Amino acid sequence: MKRTLGLAMQKQIGIVNPDEQAELATLSALAATLRMRDAETQGHSERVVKFSLVLGRELGLNLTQMKSLEHGSLLHDIGKIGVPDSILRKPGRLTNVEWIRMREHPLLGLQILSGVDFLKGASLVVAQHHERWDGKGYPFGISGKGIDRNARIFAVVDAFDAMTSRRVYHLAETFEAASAELRRTAGQQFDPEVVDAFVRIPREQWIDCMNGG
Repeated sequence: MKRTLGLAMQKQIGIVNPDEQAELATLSALAATLRMRDAETQGHSERVVKFSLVLGRELGLNLTQMKSLEHGSLLHDIGKIGVPDSILRKPGRLTNVEWIRMREHPLLGLQILSGVDFLKGASLVVAQHHERWDGKGYPFGISGKGIDRNARIFAVVDAFDAMTSRRVYHLAETFEAASAELRRTAGQQFDPEVVDAFVRIPREQWIDCMNGG
């Protein structure tokens, strides 16, 4: 993966700090390790980082919050490093037992990032990105504003990318269909405030991001 993502966001807001090169190297190493385990990760991670930063700016996040959101988005699936290949790369449906093992990846990711001070904020995104507004998510069953705000932001863009990307198990949805689904599930799966912010952003801006802009 390109060593973009931390530096790219800083360039967009006019800040490039040479002292952060070690942090960027750590991010690149973690991202490269994940990419080796899951080939689908690279394009997905690059898109959700971009989507997250667009939505984070709309919600008025400060620089520290934006960096944590960016890093958490990039590394959200880092826990999949600990998931066996027989499950991670299985072409068909997972069994109930396999699905339980797959659902451990947020906790595995939290363990991997523990002790890395500059990723403390990002680790909350990694640990909580499968939580739901109504408390029916995993691994903790946290609800509402008890969920880290960046994790709530990421959950929306992760779902949006999943719906609008072609996968082995489904065709890509249109922007309109994906946007409608986010609005339908606001207050259940997703933070309504975050979905409202998503809807405020012009369709053309999202389409541009989807196309690599």
